[in-house]
Amino acid sequence: MKDGMLEFSDWPMFDRLMEDKALCRELIEIILDEPISDIEYIVTEDDVRPTLTNHGVRFDAFVKTKGEICDIEMQTTKRGALGRRLRYSQGALDTQALHKGESYKKLPPCYIIFICMHDPFCKGLPVYTLDIECREDPGTGVGHGFIWKALSAPAWEKLPEGRLRNLLHYVWTGDTGGDSFAGRLAVAVDNANEDEEWAMEKRALLTFEEDLEIQKQIAIEESQELGREIGLAEGLAEGRAKGLAEGLAEGLAEGRAEGLSEGIDRGEARFGALIEKLMSAGRMEDVSLAAKDADARRALFAEFDL
Repeated sequence: MKDGMLEFSDWPMFDRLMEDKALCRELIEIILDEPISDIEYIVTEDDVRPTLTNHGVRFDAFVKTKGEICDIEMQTTKRGALGRRLRYSQGALDTQALHKGESYKKLPPCYIIFICMHDPFCKGLPVYTLDIECREDPGTGVGHGFIWKALSAPAWEKLPEGRLRNLLHYVWTGDTGGDSFAGRLAVAVDNANEDEEWAMEKRALLTFEEDLEIQKQIAIEESQELGREIGLAEGLAEGRAKGLAEGLAEGLAEGRAEGLSEGIDRGEARFGALIEKLMSAGRMEDVSLAAKDADARRALFAEFDL
């Protein structure tokens, strides 16, 4: 958000605009640099869970054309493990596309596009096109039928003049630069922000998510402190057992390192489990309370036996 207004890169705005078939199709064609078939339907914020016990995947915009399927994601924060996330998303898309008993040949061409407000692989490239090839003979066609693209909006200046450069320039700066498509996106953004009821709801949701991220960072820092305390105690115990200054120093160093790692992992997992349980129960006030109040957090940990 900027000055209290939703921007194209904010996921609620992105999802809303991608429901427009004309805008969605043109954006995909600009990124792929090739035409796609007519869009049959678009589903935004689609939650796919392959089984009741497996990890789910949420699509910002799932697009089905007459010949292809496409997932378009807007990434405003760097979450890591992008390659594994792409792999998981691909599996979820394929599971949706192929019915039981159908031949694998019926899997349609698939595109997964991540538009990132950061450099997803830290190599300084504006576009990362990820594919599968035979290492021994790169010319050998695998025939897998999918393409993954990750775009780095901050690196828009490294692209040659053209529509993709203009698109990423708009995503990163909010300036249309006279580009016709970016201009249409900007108009759609303005119109959406004028929808007061919708905009107010989405702004509140974004603010809540940002607060959760801040509180998560606080929890991580608290877990790091816990790790230091554990490490210090373990280090002192080991040092005392050795009985010498050398042993104490070594024990402290090892204990701090091991305790810090253990504390971080345990703290993140415990707090994350608590937040998930509270959100599943619809206890949103307790989510905020757990993040801000240590006593309340301890009580909630006890309530959920965490």
